Amino acid sequence: MLLACLMGAAFAFTPDEIQARLTAVAPLAPLRLSTRHPPISAETVATLRDGHIETGLASVQGKKAKIAWGVAVLKVSMAKLFSAVNDDRNKTAYSKLSVVTLLEGDYCGARRLAFQFLPVPWVSDRWWVVEQRRNTVLSERSEGKVRELVWVKQADGAEHLDAASAAIAAKGIQAAENDGGWWLLSLDADTTLLQFWALSDPGGSVPAGLASQFAGGSIRDTIGRMESLARKGPSCEL
Repeated sequence: MLLACLMGAAFAFTPDEIQARLTAVAPLAPLRLSTRHPPISAETVATLRDGHIETGLASVQGKKAKIAWGVAVLKVSMAKLFSAVNDDRNKTAYSKLSVVTLLEGDYCGARRLAFQFLPVPWVSDRWWVVEQRRNTVLSERSEGKVRELVWVKQADGAEHLDAASAAIAAKGIQAAENDGGWWLLSLDADTTLLQFWALSDPGGSVPAGLASQFAGGSIRDTIGRMESLARKGPSCEL
């Protein structure tokens, strides 16, 4: 009986209710920092029950790599989830990255540069420098109900590296592309709709199309890890 009550509480929102919330915040779309995020379709919303994470790939004009995306409704507060996705201190413990080093800005800050290093089995490891930005305008205009974090790989990444990061980067090669973002919508105090998307091209000898297929398979894992960090208690207070 208790389990049934908990399950009912965890998935209390119907697709129609979720769609209504999306429609209500649609006028805020022009405030998005991201311009590449795929729309959340009615077909996707219809799948968001029983903890399901809907994923897919979206083509980008002029690029071989595709955007890998995931959408889910999680029984975690938006504040905790948004803190988790901004938490660079815990990224190595809750992602596949082995190194995350802040190069500019403050931890959890609204704008920051970070060096990230990803071990890749059987081929050369990859690294990149990303600019991460929190959408403070969107948060303010929505009274904290909608939040966004985006990151963009810096083309001149090597110029930003400190000596320690440069030594680590020398063990791999710079990825061709790594952009992405998180968009969160509060459904109630303890429930959040999220969208995660990433456009990754490792470059080198790995075909961008093949890499996109693998990226699509890791979306559920990434969302699950951020949910775990949010439940543990991230170090950011946002």
